[in-house]
Amino acid sequence: MNAKNITLPGEPHATVYYRGGSGETVLWLHHLAGMQGWEPVHEALSKSFDVVAPYQPGFGESEGEALDDFDNGLDLVLHYGELLDELGTGPVHIVGHSIGGWIAAEIAAIHPSRVKRMVLVNPVGMWSESVGGEDPYAQQPMAATAVLFSDPELRNKLVLKDGAVDLMDNYVDEMKNLKGSAKFLWPLPDTGVAKRLHLVKAPTLIVSCGMDHVAPALYGEAWQQRISGAQRITIPDAGHLVNLEQPGRLADIARNFLSGAE
Repeated sequence: MNAKNITLPGEPHATVYYRGGSGETVLWLHHLAGMQGWEPVHEALSKSFDVVAPYQPGFGESEGEALDDFDNGLDLVLHYGELLDELGTGPVHIVGHSIGGWIAAEIAAIHPSRVKRMVLVNPVGMWSESVGGEDPYAQQPMAATAVLFSDPELRNKLVLKDGAVDLMDNYVDEMKNLKGSAKFLWPLPDTGVAKRLHLVKAPTLIVSCGMDHVAPALYGEAWQQRISGAQRITIPDAGHLVNLEQPGRLADIARNFLSGAE
């Protein structure tokens, strides 16, 4: 799958995205460590939907300098609204993962007419001292994403590909992507989204993971309580990056909910 580029009105830097499949459009908003291009979870979901998976500005193949043009979550909401307008999608389903879950919820609260149904996977954006969570920005630099997995060793298999890539380039990419999310989530991942979740009208499913060290499953209850009618499911044996650990299972869960087969 080749990446596509689009330059949005008023933005000097191109947005890089992947698009595949057919059917109703699903906007996939990635987690705080970015994407590995067109991932197996995207491919699986594209069997049933037209999947649009953009890099958030400052991540991956989207230019790093673009991050300077965005100051807050509202800027990102407007960015994705413009992207959907330029792609001519009309209302879409959204799967938002981690930081993408926060932005998905903001889109649904601020522009409810844009969102049909929504799946929030290990969403971040709330903070509770009693629940806590590991700080992804305070990890050992040479193992920056290990905390995002249920088992730290999975990083070697799923990110480093057991040495199949240039390790130094990989370390640099990890840190650059975390920088992209740290701008919005550090020092505490409390974005104020909780105050706006009552505005969400789209049918919503919260997916929590039992071995998520960054956004423990208890946060899933808080998101569910604040979104009227929201459903929740827990994948007990997955970590924050469930998209890499269990792509088929996550795609099945999202497909069933977005298609209305609850």
